[in-house]
Amino acid sequence: MKKVIYLLSFIVIISIGYTFYFFNQYNIEDKRATIQSSLKEWSNRGSESIDPDVIEAVQLDDTSSYIVLFETQSNNIGYAHFIKGWNGNFKIEHSGHGTNIVKYQKIKTNKGMYGILVGKNPDLKIDHIKAKLYHEDFSFKANVNADEKFIRYQQLPPDIEKAFPAELTFYDKKSSVIELSELLN
Repeated sequence: MKKVIYLLSFIVIISIGYTFYFFNQYNIEDKRATIQSSLKEWSNRGSESIDPDVIEAVQLDDTSSYIVLFETQSNNIGYAHFIKGWNGNFKIEHSGHGTNIVKYQKIKTNKGMYGILVGKNPDLKIDHIKAKLYHEDFSFKANVNADEKFIRYQQLPPDIEKAFPAELTFYDKKSSVIELSELLN
């Protein structure tokens, strides 16, 4: 009888510990202000001083993953990968920002791998972008003609082994290639 009580006590303690760990990990409420302040705290863990301004958040299909698009005080575009837990709150998985016009990244979700594009469309010069994986025979097209700042995504086939990096090609409304130098002017 004592063994059963010890076993049940052990299971209860482990369950309480796991629940406590889970709720501490997924502690960002689904509110813009909370997401913004959590992203600022996350971004300033190192020596940088970044004040990210959240532009939009997009759920990747019906996964638990969300991509948050933000802009820094120096007008650089960044993104953060948020994961929603079963308690309805988020945790930040990773983030990045930089000076690139458009950035490609692979995102692992609970329903497979996704390729995402985040960036700017200066003066709406870009009509669409083609992302071609370097090490795989796969590409996808993303229309960005209506947005100055954007998030686009595509679920990648399950047989893709190397989802990163990708070559990005920019096209105008006439499907002519736009050189990166044209976008920087």
